[in-house]
Amino acid sequence: MYIYIGREATVDVIQKGRKSHKNLHINASAKATAAPQPQTTASCSVFNVFDHVCKIPRVDPFSPDVMAMFKPPKPKACTDQPGLFTVRYNKQQKLYLLRFNKSLFVELFPSVTHYACVFYEIVSGPSDKPIWNKGSPFTCSNRIVARSIQGIVVECFELGNRSRILQRDAFSFVQHLVGRNETNDEKRSRAYPSVIMLGIDSMSQMNFQRTMPRTAKFVKQTGWNEMLGYTSAGDNMLYNQIILLTGRALPQLQHFCDMVKPSCLDALNYLWNHFHNSGYLTAYAEDSLSLAFTRKPVDYYLYPILKVFKEIMEREGRGQGESDYCLGRRESFHYVFESCLQLVQRFMNETPKPLFGLYWTKTFSHEDFSAAARVDRNFVRYLELYREHGLFDKAVVILFSLHGQRKGPLMRLASGFLEERLPMLHIYLPPWYRKQYPDVRNALEVHPGIVFQKEAIKAQSLFVNLGVNRTCEDAGISHYYCSCDLHMTVANNQHMIDLAKTVVYRITQYLNRPDFESKCYRLKFDRLLRAERKQFFDIDGNEVEPQNGIFSFHLKFTTQPKAIFYATVHCSKGPSIIRVPGDWIRRLDVIPNKTNCVDEPNAKEICLCKPKA
Repeated sequence: MYIYIGREATVDVIQKGRKSHKNLHINASAKATAAPQPQTTASCSVFNVFDHVCKIPRVDPFSPDVMAMFKPPKPKACTDQPGLFTVRYNKQQKLYLLRFNKSLFVELFPSVTHYACVFYEIVSGPSDKPIWNKGSPFTCSNRIVARSIQGIVVECFELGNRSRILQRDAFSFVQHLVGRNETNDEKRSRAYPSVIMLGIDSMSQMNFQRTMPRTAKFVKQTGWNEMLGYTSAGDNMLYNQIILLTGRALPQLQHFCDMVKPSCLDALNYLWNHFHNSGYLTAYAEDSLSLAFTRKPVDYYLYPILKVFKEIMEREGRGQGESDYCLGRRESFHYVFESCLQLVQRFMNETPKPLFGLYWTKTFSHEDFSAAARVDRNFVRYLELYREHGLFDKAVVILFSLHGQRKGPLMRLASGFLEERLPMLHIYLPPWYRKQYPDVRNALEVHPGIVFQKEAIKAQSLFVNLGVNRTCEDAGISHYYCSCDLHMTVANNQHMIDLAKTVVYRITQYLNRPDFESKCYRLKFDRLLRAERKQFFDIDGNEVEPQNGIFSFHLKFTTQPKAIFYATVHCSKGPSIIRVPGDWIRRLDVIPNKTNCVDEPNAKEICLCKPKA
């Protein structure tokens, strides 16, 4: 079986040849996306990919300029108390047991002599939407959790002072599904591996190494492959997520339905549908809403349960209310990976039915490039727990992101272009699968890819070799997001300054509309920070001028009022031709007010909102 990743563009990009590039003293490796084996040539340390049509430099994650900004953040806990309640699973009864630690309560609250606890049960409501029952008394003894319960919130308070909540906790449950055909499941399990995808938002290859070194070390073990040619396909997480899950880009779906309407998402055919049709149990969990389904898309869908947790715990102002990082007394990402742990505990050995699970976390990595360092130790602990329960004996495991940081301090560095466009991707094949399908193992180690389904022309399997000289265009990646081109820094001369001023003029033109002009500042060029020119090479590695006579530049500059922009500009040598499409212009600094005054997505990217009168 070949695992369908469903990317039109985000899967691996380039197949490298072995031709010597003598002028650059680099031997191109045959491994396009898998990490190169140790060698003495410069390609190992200089490039991730080097062939006739694609050159992706290898960036040092620990270069002095980035390490000067990287300060491992202080630990951030949502509570300083150990939990009064724990959940255990009884394999014999196939039921969960909720336990209360009375001795710990006495230790934590020695002055509280009269207290009570209540619990709220989350069950399936109309259209499979979770609903919660009114709080019922909890006798503070162990309690069996009925199979109909999807989640539970427990809170203890002081009698006579109901507003004094002593502790509140929440648990979700992966319950046993009825009506399964165990005989067919047994047949499937002999050839079909379980597939677990673990996603971390806004995590580049480089930032993964510097912020999560323990996890990075874990995925260097036997069976793992790092895919170094993996490239982001579009501007934001939704764009890339739709490609990941459907094999189609957003523009291809516009004729089908209005993506703004939640019901549109329900009508699409997703990655997990392919697995479901092949007899898999399916699960999808995320800690921050990105896809608003109105119907339950998989067998186990976590986010609606987390939403109910939040409703219960934050009613009457009782919740944390600070950010999505915490939900009750736990970090939000814990609910996601605990849900994965339960799936593995319940079904990896209990039933032969293969599993597909996509577990996505955003709350600890999206806003601050250094923040993932906080959870590195916890993340590795979950991987170790998954191993203890047999995940890596039976399942294909994919650790991935969809793009790197798009704003903030990393974007101001020379490596910012690649930090954004090269997300991390690591793929693990279990021993039995590597042995049973050696061609798949070899394809991952060399370079994957072939058309998987006809209607998604660019979608690729990672498990079959590609032809040589694959381009970004072949993979459906736009020029703006292509990371295959080498760029060299050029002097900030008057020509480069004039090009940057042209970009500012282009922005001014776009915002010169009645609905924007009154809300957005009129920008003026301030200073050119960096200019880079795209390099072109012949088949022997000699630098040449572009065949079509059109040069490409990356420009980073500031404006007044204060903002930092990054743009790609095409121009002829004259220059009599200058091309600056609006979607090649990006605002790099954090925009705290970007949604205050305009609604149009492109305007949000470049508008500096005026203060409200």
